[in-house]
Formats: sequence, structure tokens, C-alpha cells
Amino acid sequence: MDLTLADFVLFVVLGSFALVPFFAVISRTLHNRVEKRSLANRVICRLCLHAFEDTSHVRTVDCPVCGATNEKGRSRKLG
Repeated sequence: MDLTLADFVLFVVLGSFALVPFFAVISRTLHNRVEKRSLANRVICRLCLHAFEDTSHVRTVDCPVCGATNEKGRSRKLG
């Protein structure tokens, strides 16, 4: 089978149409993973409302601004 210029261009165009959505899905998935990890490390002080990130694995952390003890994670009760 001989590959003509028209066939080659058609294969390149169709290949790029297939690869662009594939790379977009992978990029979006990686971005969401990084965003979730960042949100999991974010703590908002219950006293002064200062937002900071803490990457340690302890359950309670101290606010760097006011020194109040804050609980990490979703189990923290609001109010």
C-alpha cells in the first residue's frame, strides 16, 4: 500500500484530533489531584480566620498568627 501525501495529512490531522482530548483529560486529572492535596493540607484558624497550609500528619496544629489550636480534616465541627 502506497501512502500518498493526502493520506499522510489525513492521518496526522485525525491523530491530533485523537491526542488532544487524551492529553486534556490527563492534564485535568493531574490538576485535580494536586488541588485536592492542597485543599487537604489547608487549615483555617477557628479564632482569627488565618488560612495556612500544614503538611504534617498530626491531628491538631497551632495557628502561626494567634497560636490557637486547630483541628485538621473534615471531621472538624463548625460553630
